[in-house]
Amino acid sequence: MRTLRVSKSTPSALPYGGRLMFTQSWEDPACDVAALRPQPGATIFAIISGCDNVFGLLLTDPARIIAVDLNPAQVHLFELKRAAFRRLSHAEMLELLGVRPAAARQRLYQKLRGDLSPAALEFWDARPQYFDLGLLTRGGFERYYAMARALLRIVIGRGRLERLFTLFPDAQRQFYVQQWDTWRWRMLLRVVCSKYVLGARLDPTWFAHAETSSFGKHFTLLAEHAVAELPARSNYFLAQILLGRYLDEATVPDYLRPEHFDTIRGRLERISAVTADVGDAVEALEPQSVDCFALSNVFEYSPRELFERTLTALVRAARPGARFALRNLLAPRRFEGHPEFLVDVDLSARLRNADRGFIYSRFEAATLANTAVD
Repeated sequence: MRTLRVSKSTPSALPYGGRLMFTQSWEDPACDVAALRPQPGATIFAIISGCDNVFGLLLTDPARIIAVDLNPAQVHLFELKRAAFRRLSHAEMLELLGVRPAAARQRLYQKLRGDLSPAALEFWDARPQYFDLGLLTRGGFERYYAMARALLRIVIGRGRLERLFTLFPDAQRQFYVQQWDTWRWRMLLRVVCSKYVLGARLDPTWFAHAETSSFGKHFTLLAEHAVAELPARSNYFLAQILLGRYLDEATVPDYLRPEHFDTIRGRLERISAVTADVGDAVEALEPQSVDCFALSNVFEYSPRELFERTLTALVRAARPGARFALRNLLAPRRFEGHPEFLVDVDLSARLRNADRGFIYSRFEAATLANTAVD
């Protein structure tokens, strides 16, 4: 495995105090692939986060994936899931992650310990309850959803939550209007999606650069789109939020599907995991060395000057024709308006509306501006 050498000129504080914030990825991988159009043999730069999409990108047959996260806890999660691919069967991996019920997850974890770095080993040895309770529910983001879900069961009712996933898409809007969209629902979203609650449950630095003053109203519109417009029966993101589980083992992220298990296992060594600030990691890349950049909403928390500096580094590292996928939640960190990047406005809007993860307010699919968009 090749190593990306990253030198940090200034130390960065650990996000979330080094807590494990994501045990799942909350970006729709289908949208990233549609924006990036990775070709076999490509070099891809991606944010680790919950790891799902990094492993899923192996299905595009890249030569290399450079996977980056500033939070060591997310890199420890990557090591654990990678070890599960190496040492477990597909069925055992589903048990370890909590997709399937199991009584012996600690025994499964013991099979992985030899594949973990000392830092990752110390991290996971100290958290046996994460396996007992179901690893995919243990991130800070997932715990926030568990809190919201408990309130939804009171306000909406468990029966309505379950029924949503039995409906055909053309029936969802009527169901939402007639049985879901009450004043209690709107009030609940205004509270649990307020700046105060989000900051207390997640991290207040997420919202330091937000451009909206009404968090509750903003997230109410996104939630309505998810419940009333996006096909619920195939939306594993929505199932995890509202039900706390996948609907079934056929409706899971691509990296967990049985037909992909051996392919991903055989390509694991193509991923180089790096613990670094995204700006430092991009600046360490060789010039014109990367074909695709899956950036999630990593600049959401960056001061504008750091964002601008990293854009310059991205242009330097990008090969001719390189493509970019960038999301925004609340902060205005965008390629639009920067002449180095050509944003496909129509494609970006379509992918934003189709994104099953739905929590992001903006999606940008862009190409290095010295090449034409095909």
